[in-house]
Amino acid sequence: MLRVWSSGAYSPDFMLDLADEMGILCWQEAEFGDALYPVNDEFLDNVRAEFTYQVRRANHHPSLAMWAGGNELENLELPTAEEASPEDFPRLLAEYETLFLDTLVPIVFGNSRSISYAPSSTTNGWLYLNHSAPKPMIERYENTTEGSIYGDTDYYNYDSAFAFNYSSYPVGRFSNEFGYHSMPSLQTWRQAVDEEDLWFNSSVIQLRNHHYPPGGLNTTNFANTTKGMGEMTIAAQRWYPVPNKENSIANFSAWCHTTQIFQADFYKSQIMFYRRGSGMPERQLGSLYWQLEDIWQAPTWAGIEYDGRWKVLHYVAKDVYQNVIITPFWNITTGDLEVYVTSDLWETATGTANFTWMNYAGELLNVSTPTSAVVEVGAINTTRVLSANTNDILSGIDPTDVLLVLDVDVEGSLPNTNTTQTFAHRNWWHASTLAEASLVDPKVSVTHSGDAGTGTFIVTAEKGVAAWVWLDYPANAVVFFDDNAFWLLPGENKEVGYTVQKDDTGGAWVDGVTVRSLWDNTLP
Repeated sequence: MLRVWSSGAYSPDFMLDLADEMGILCWQEAEFGDALYPVNDEFLDNVRAEFTYQVRRANHHPSLAMWAGGNELENLELPTAEEASPEDFPRLLAEYETLFLDTLVPIVFGNSRSISYAPSSTTNGWLYLNHSAPKPMIERYENTTEGSIYGDTDYYNYDSAFAFNYSSYPVGRFSNEFGYHSMPSLQTWRQAVDEEDLWFNSSVIQLRNHHYPPGGLNTTNFANTTKGMGEMTIAAQRWYPVPNKENSIANFSAWCHTTQIFQADFYKSQIMFYRRGSGMPERQLGSLYWQLEDIWQAPTWAGIEYDGRWKVLHYVAKDVYQNVIITPFWNITTGDLEVYVTSDLWETATGTANFTWMNYAGELLNVSTPTSAVVEVGAINTTRVLSANTNDILSGIDPTDVLLVLDVDVEGSLPNTNTTQTFAHRNWWHASTLAEASLVDPKVSVTHSGDAGTGTFIVTAEKGVAAWVWLDYPANAVVFFDDNAFWLLPGENKEVGYTVQKDDTGGAWVDGVTVRSLWDNTLP
């Protein structure tokens, strides 16, 4: 699903046509967000004309999943208004309902047959819904019952200390927005920034960071932008070995890449949690992260850079949104480690999960857990396949040199097919942060076979476990690898295909492909 948020422009017809063809659901929004709006007759007449046209224009598209009244209105704007002006809040709430309930709801229900509507992107849902009533929808707001779970969630936490603490994530029915910013690649920076400004905290780089927003027409708000740069810096330092390379451009590039690893790692942790929720009491059935692509060369929340180059995030999202995944969840306070298999297939899938303990040199560790488990996971559901306590099973073992390799293979069928196929997924759990881990030089190498348009790369880790292996390619091309940002076992060869979207190098980009792993951050 794509959430086309209230960014100031409605989706053009060609985008909805493509979504129809490709089977992509589209969450659409009226163009209201993060603000209070007037409700005078002239304004409401304008809204009715505009929104009626847009609903009728999009209504025939099978890709249209729902309409929302706008972005972050109920969960952010209304509480902000109540806190800022409690004496005016009853009036402001009534005006909100005039626009988003009394005006927009009849337009959606009166011009469609089955399209859902939510007044706000994040909401606790409704208390009452009757399409035939004069007031079809009564919002729930905070009229909740303790122990019950309502609505969807929106989550941002820029304190990276909590990034992988899944108890800090919201529990809901659907996650419509979450994220963290990262730097684009060196190749993308060079499209917009002079070489002399390519260092992490240069004035040019800082002022292209709009987290936090500069405000109004202020173009030199270093106080705000420095906070955003600091958040990325602290996250990288807290969780990974950080670069300190002698060459300033190489150091800048490595720092940019490390912020991308954190971003992807953080999103992955949340996506695993939300997907696991399909088998939990909340019965969570979806998650949408912020955001898909960039509109300029800058630190952003996007997974795709300005010219189409994929960040680490986009490769990780491709992996963690596979039909069947195996995921670890560790409570650092209690030491409880649980492993789950999650499936979004529409029928039960069966197979085997395997658990392999090793150190970063690839040597097997004697840890008292089962080496495998039978897997039977229901339709759109989750099942636990391993439960242990690391305080017990890892007693006497250096946690900085412990890895658990998780593999699952199940048989199942895709929706609307009778063909049985194998679904496989690999994941990793490390007992310490990667900043503290006893990494070894994995001696990663890459070779290419075939021509530039249809060949393959072979990536090998000769000596140790290679964490966050990254294939990179030079400027003036846009290439999508079949897999990237993966881990490799010692002696493992991985064949990686690719798709060339753009090539202004005449095929020479192939000779400029490089490979690195997290170990490279430790090199001068």
